[in-house]
Amino acid sequence: MEDPRVAEASLVPDENGVVMYDYGGSLGVVYNPKVAAQAGLNYYDQFLSTGDPQTKKHFLNTADWLMAHATDRGNYSVWEYGFAWRSYGGVSPPYASGLAQAEGVNVLTRAHNMTGDDRYLVEAKKAFSAFMVDYEDGGVASDEGRDSLFLQLLAKPGFQKTYVLNGHTNSLLFVWQYYQYTHDYRALIVFGKGVNWLLQNLPEYDSGDWSYYDRLGNKAWDNYHQGHVSQLGRLYEITGEPVLKEYSNRFAAYAGQGL
Repeated sequence: MEDPRVAEASLVPDENGVVMYDYGGSLGVVYNPKVAAQAGLNYYDQFLSTGDPQTKKHFLNTADWLMAHATDRGNYSVWEYGFAWRSYGGVSPPYASGLAQAEGVNVLTRAHNMTGDDRYLVEAKKAFSAFMVDYEDGGVASDEGRDSLFLQLLAKPGFQKTYVLNGHTNSLLFVWQYYQYTHDYRALIVFGKGVNWLLQNLPEYDSGDWSYYDRLGNKAWDNYHQGHVSQLGRLYEITGEPVLKEYSNRFAAYAGQGL
């Protein structure tokens, strides 16, 4: 994960406006699928607000970059990382990310909405299929039984499952956005099973005075904790599930925000 305190200064657009990330040291500036997709979504929102043609161009360049860099695995596609992940003792490439997948899918649906070009929608649906493939088979979601599913921020067959909470909750919100645009029934299945996992497992992320970032005992940085508050609140607004509101309020109280 990128330290949120330095992330903004580390964003580096290429000559087409596709945003890369500067990790410094020997790794330097590299393309990170999640960073590129998140920047693409920001470009889209900026264009809607300003109508700036350059911002539109950068958005579509980002969508085209995602199209060109999706790894085709037959019945699905995935955005793979080509550099080592420094957290969790180091993870060698290739690996994928459920959040990068969810954000990338939504860049492509927005590109379809903007242009009417069906190529974007076809690739979005194929990329979404990665959520239907189990973690150990090269997908980005893990089947947790009891009609539940976890969308893994870090996905690499054979590597330990980290269960990063904000990766799951944020991905679910993007899955919901994808469903609203496409009405793809598979998105309802993924969303429903993902919410079920939260209802069954949220207590494990409560340290008693803060939220955990993952299920490995790492407490969340401040902005990830705030993300837990807001994302659980938004999921409650969609589902009406009281457990989601309970933990959004509880985590907010830990941060001194009141109920």
